[in-house]
Amino acid sequence: MYFQAARNALSRAGAQTGKIDRARARVESLQCRIDALSQSPNGERDDRIAWKNYNKLEPLCTQIEGAEYQLGRAYGPMLYDLATAHILCVACAEAHINVQAQGRLHGRDWDAFERLPIDAKWIFLPKLLSLPGFDPGKAPFQGFDTVLHARNRVAHFRLHKEPWQSGGVLPEFVDRLGLTLESAESSLSAVDGMITQLAQQLGQERPYWLSAEDVNFFEVTLDEDLGG
Repeated sequence: MYFQAARNALSRAGAQTGKIDRARARVESLQCRIDALSQSPNGERDDRIAWKNYNKLEPLCTQIEGAEYQLGRAYGPMLYDLATAHILCVACAEAHINVQAQGRLHGRDWDAFERLPIDAKWIFLPKLLSLPGFDPGKAPFQGFDTVLHARNRVAHFRLHKEPWQSGGVLPEFVDRLGLTLESAESSLSAVDGMITQLAQQLGQERPYWLSAEDVNFFEVTLDEDLGG
């Protein structure tokens, strides 16, 4: 369920690029018109020319202020879905390792395991089962560690401020938070790699839901009394 929801969130985020591009194009168009009315022939700002064209520039400046605001709004749904994708990827990873451990650990072993942080669960369960496990310094665990950091940055958010740059250039902290399509794609890929490699070590098939488009979230079994 979590993995499917993360993939859907990434898909929704990608679908927002057209709206963002149109909003940015509107800003750029207005800025070109403003520049044309306030610059000298060599491309430098000329206050005398700008003053001469004041009556034309005033409404354009008002329009571009609104266009910049709309561009910022256009980014909103994408950033929301990218953050959601990171959070759901980690939820998927924790749910999966818990399911694998719950059927193999009992009593105080399970109680102690359940209290471990997520990365420790993925490191220690294979060791408890005498499996090769994961090398924290190599893929896919390196990518998984990046997922955890991305989730922590958006789930335990701290206020960030940077001046808004004309033209909708996003503040640098957006990239540091992992709120990019590339980062969210990497999160899905890393979690897929972790789950796939664990399945191989356990001698299991790769979970079908990692690639299935349509998933039944319930495991349906027939009652033996009904002849199933």
